[in-house]
Formats: sequence, structure tokens, C-alpha cells
Amino acid sequence: MSKGNVLVVSRTAWSEAPRLRHQLSRLLRDIGYEIYYVQLIFGSKSCTECSEEGINVYTVYERLHHQLKPFTVLQNFDSTHICKTLKKVLPVNDFRFIVNFNYDNDYTFSLFPGIPAITVINDDFYVMAKPWMRPQVLKNLAKTVSRSRMNLSVSYSLDRQLSQFSSFTELFLPWSDINYKKPTSNLKRDVVLYYGFVSRLDMKLVGDLCNSGIKLRFVGPVQGNGLDIKEKYGTLPNVEFLNETKLTDLDVSDVCCSIALYDCRLKSIQAITASNRMFQLLAIGIPLIYPNLPNLILAPDQVIRRCISTSDFLNAISYFKVNFDSVQPMIERFLVDHTKDNRKHFIERIIESFDEVKS
Repeated sequence: MSKGNVLVVSRTAWSEAPRLRHQLSRLLRDIGYEIYYVQLIFGSKSCTECSEEGINVYTVYERLHHQLKPFTVLQNFDSTHICKTLKKVLPVNDFRFIVNFNYDNDYTFSLFPGIPAITVINDDFYVMAKPWMRPQVLKNLAKTVSRSRMNLSVSYSLDRQLSQFSSFTELFLPWSDINYKKPTSNLKRDVVLYYGFVSRLDMKLVGDLCNSGIKLRFVGPVQGNGLDIKEKYGTLPNVEFLNETKLTDLDVSDVCCSIALYDCRLKSIQAITASNRMFQLLAIGIPLIYPNLPNLILAPDQVIRRCISTSDFLNAISYFKVNFDSVQPMIERFLVDHTKDNRKHFIERIIESFDEVKS
């Protein structure tokens, strides 16, 4: 029996590679809610509405890109159009609550007055905004956050940012959908895995690692400066590029660790506490190597090794080649706090708080 309907609003198309909005929508579906997922798409390009059991996908087209609305009058022009379209496309309006992934979505709350909203902020939209948009982004963010019953964010710095506008904020990290599974022991593991979008990478670090002779395997869509990296280093015998593959379908029997190669000069990168793939990799026993990001989640060195210089990265790779099997108990213990059940209880506690306010 359904626990009720939930409206989820995001600018991420449901057909894109799974991210937090997919994870949370499926979690709420598994708890017992019927999900109505609205993907806000800019322009007139066609977008697939690939619904699945318990998750109904609808498309609403924005007339103006959210980075091209520096004035409230433009914001109102587009939000009026979106609200009118929502009324037409949504077959129900009796939502138990709203889950909003947009920094500028307070108008949806007006469309469904009295329905509590959870806003999830997973990027530093202010830092990522064009200079002319930053004042309006901050204004929109403040309005959206202040009108939300609960505000969740995926990093320590974003949580501090949201707490300027509301006292109802909490950290909400991604999680592993599968429980920890101990990998096969006593295998030769000498491959370093990069898993995810091959873009926004530290070109110098990547070059140093590729030229060092270590075996480096990139798996995922190649975009941005990843195209230059593939062209420059893709022919080296120790460097491999594979197409996007589900982690569960990827052979990692020769992998000693996974590495994040972010360009730390980018302010949007500096906000990262835990990437979507972090806990998925740990769940299959793959330890992680990260640059020393200021907001990175705290973890034992045997689970997530922080590095500053190229030599730090090379030393960490050497460590995990030798100690892959011995660090498994620490990975398993660390992952206990980042499971699907853990996040399910967290979300259920928030939903229960909505009922307490009603009573």
C-alpha cells in the first residue's frame, strides 16, 4: 500500500547517469511512496521520459536558462510558465511532501501551499554562477532555503552556506546501495582505477601519473579536458580508456585502488565532501586516493588517503598495491555509516518530523 505521493523537481534528466536525485527518488520509492519526478529542461530539445516502477517522469521545458535570469522579473516570467505547465502535466496534486533539487524553486512551494518541502543542494551554485548572476543566485537560494521545511546538502561547506538562511539544515551524503562485499584475496592488483566523468581533471597530475609507468584505467564519459588527456596519453601502454560501465559490471579483480584526479583550483571542486561514487567503490572493497580537499570527509588513511604532491599519490598507490587485503576490515567498518538503511532511517526521521508539526 502506497504511503502517498511525492513530487521531486530537478534539472537533471532522469535518463542521465545516476546521481543523488536518482538515489533518493528510488530510496523513497522503496520506502513506499509513489514518485512524480519532474525534469526541468532548458530549450526545445526532446527529452526521454523513461519512467520505471513507482517513479513517474514528466518533462517541463524552461523558457530561459537559469543562468540567464539575473532579474526577478525574468525569474517570475519563467516560473509562471513552469507552474502553468506543472498543473497540466501532473495527474495528481495531493503530495505528501516535495523534494526539490534546485536553488531557485520556491515558486513550486507556492503552487502547492501547505505541503512541506525538502530542498537538497548538491552543488555550490553561487560559485558556479556567472558573475552577473551571483546576486540573483544568492537571493533565489535564500528564498528557497528559508521556505523549505528541511534543507540537506552534500558537503560541510554547503551546509554552512545554507545555515545562513535557515536553522533547518543537515548534512546528507550519498550512500552505497549495496552492502560491503569482501573482494577476492591474494590477487595481483596493480591497476589504478579512475571511475566517473573524465573531465575537470588536474592536467599536470594526470600527466605525471601517466608518465610514471603505473597502470591507469579511466572508465566513464570523456568530456572537457578529458578529451585532451585521452589524445595525449591514450596510446601509452600503461593507460587505458573504457566506455561508461556500471560498477557492478566492471571487472576490478586487478584494481588496487581508485583515484580522484580533480583540479583543486576549481572552487566547485573544493566543496566536495563525498562524491556519488565514493561509497559504491568502498562497498566492493576498493580503497580511495583523493587530493587534499578542504571539505573532504574524514576517514582513516587506510580507507581514503589524502595526497598533496605527485609523490604522495605514487606512495599511496604503492601502499594499496601491497596492503589491499589488510585494509578491508577498516573499509567495512567505515562503510557502516553510509549504507542505504542508514539513509533510509535518516529520511524517515525527517518525514516523521513533518507529522509532528501537523499534530
